[in-house]
Amino acid sequence: MFEREGIYLFYNSLSNAFAELSKETFYLLADCKAGEIFSTEDETLMSNLKRMRAVVDDDVEEFLKVKYHVMTRRFDNHFLSLTINPTLGCNFACPYCFEGEHNNIFMTDEVEDGIIDFVKRKTDAKRIDVTWFGGEPLLAFQRIVSLTRKMQSLGLAYSAGMITNGYLLNESVISQLKLLDIKKIQITVDGLQEEHDKRRFLKGGYPTFERIVENIDLLNKLVPDIHVNIRVNIDNSNMDDFIYVFDFFYQKHYANINVTPAFVEDQAGDNSCAFNSREKFTFLVNLFRKHGMEFKNFYPSYKFSECSIRNSNVAVIGPKGEIYKCWNDVGKQDRIVGDIWGKVSNRRLLLQYLAGADPYDDMQCRECVLLPVCSGGCPYLRLMQQAKKTDRREVCPLMKLDVETHLWLHYLTKKHKK
Repeated sequence: MFEREGIYLFYNSLSNAFAELSKETFYLLADCKAGEIFSTEDETLMSNLKRMRAVVDDDVEEFLKVKYHVMTRRFDNHFLSLTINPTLGCNFACPYCFEGEHNNIFMTDEVEDGIIDFVKRKTDAKRIDVTWFGGEPLLAFQRIVSLTRKMQSLGLAYSAGMITNGYLLNESVISQLKLLDIKKIQITVDGLQEEHDKRRFLKGGYPTFERIVENIDLLNKLVPDIHVNIRVNIDNSNMDDFIYVFDFFYQKHYANINVTPAFVEDQAGDNSCAFNSREKFTFLVNLFRKHGMEFKNFYPSYKFSECSIRNSNVAVIGPKGEIYKCWNDVGKQDRIVGDIWGKVSNRRLLLQYLAGADPYDDMQCRECVLLPVCSGGCPYLRLMQQAKKTDRREVCPLMKLDVETHLWLHYLTKKHKK
């Protein structure tokens, strides 16, 4: 509960409800502390508070309901989510890439057949969702085609997406995307031509901006119903360029393309340009204040879920058939948890991802105003924090740094839209 500029606001993270109150109602509620019995003769107010789940019969029961809902999703084996890396090789040499040196290994027929057998063993699965990842997945496009056709023939509901640098999205590739059930694509553009070409260049230093933009134009022309997310990786060296990239693509009036900011992560601890949490927060707030832009995660979503890597039916598969639990681990030998043939090589790490670093067992999380809508933060960062390789604050959503400011700006957005 807080007041800004004579406006009285009330937020509840159990239901993700957000309401404007009268001054009288605000102070009526402010006099009642959490856990105390609340009563009022105003039946409409009491009904609204119950509907918002701000007033409940039993705090413990409500917490257990949420935990139960999250646990059922963790053990739901009706879907199978695979991130498949047909190669870790890449035609780019981006200096900030978390994968570092790219091993130029390509998937073999044996591994391809092993993936199909792996899927067949998931007998409870009714649908499968694949993300093609790398390296640069389009370097192994024929492997993508071959694997897709085999998975489509298994009788499961099938859909796919791709994360690509966009350089190899030529007409031949684009013409096959719909047949491959690829419904979404992410492409990174880190600035307009000069800045982008400093950060995302071919091996040998050759520029890539013009070619990528030409390919996005062609993609929009030939398959306008495929959703494309243009990701702009932000750090201290290009923070002012996001709005220029946004305007550049916005003026093209694409049918189904969004431009969104992301942040270069300092996973190795040696990137002095990477933002910390406060700088990320400030960047997003300034985007709103200066340009009226509100992006994903600025306001929580009501989902009572968490990162899918908590589920045993979620796997990241490398080109040798090795299995990781998280994209951040790809290519790191000590982060391999097993393989597609059934071997478990790092049971401790596997169990940490599946059942460790649990926000519902963490007293600081359980007492935090943002649980459950925060989903407990990133499991990978939670594990890193437990190992003291990152600050706890980096685990929490940016909103945690200043809940009131986030809510206030969201309130202004809603008012403006009305």
